[in-house]
Amino acid sequence: MSDAPRTRPGTTDAEQAGVQADARARLLAAAARVYAQLGYAGATTRLIAKEADVNEVTLFRLFRSKDALVDEAVRVHTTGEFPAAALPTDPLHAERELTVWCTAEMARLRESGELVRQCFADAESHPEHLQEVRAGITSAAREVRAYVERLHRRGLIDRPEHAAAAVSMLVSALLSDALARDHMPAVYPQPAADAPACYVRAFLAALGAAASP
Repeated sequence: MSDAPRTRPGTTDAEQAGVQADARARLLAAAARVYAQLGYAGATTRLIAKEADVNEVTLFRLFRSKDALVDEAVRVHTTGEFPAAALPTDPLHAERELTVWCTAEMARLRESGELVRQCFADAESHPEHLQEVRAGITSAAREVRAYVERLHRRGLIDRPEHAAAAVSMLVSALLSDALARDHMPAVYPQPAADAPACYVRAFLAALGAAASP
């Protein structure tokens, strides 16, 4: 196990900063994996450091505490590491644009799915972690709502009064598919690769969107 960020003779400041950044990234990734698998109590600093191949002293030097490390790992891996593709400010092809966005968003949720499930499981003892999950989902819903408003301004939907319910259903469909498909396959009969497009078509139908050219 290496104590990577320790200064070595002849190491430049830029090289040292790069070594520290690498150790920090490995610790964040390891903390996310260990926490997802074992929960907060099981995610000891010793196990996290071993998983990251970083000395435990380095862990505390970079993050000061287990709380700070796990909090940052949850934030990065549920909201910051897999940003969804931005929806365009000038909608041209709603079905295609939303399908690209939903595909990216569902991939983000699936990538962090085990961690997200653990955050729900630990919600009572560590509500701050669930807050990070909520922040990512809320941001996604806000992005879609803003896009729907742009569609409405362009006259591309006929039922804007259904927007709130439609956005909730779309975001909920992406979340539940990403987290539950492997556990309840009968609920999601369509192939995973086709699911985003199916959800988008239902979403646009609810809004009375014109058929795609």
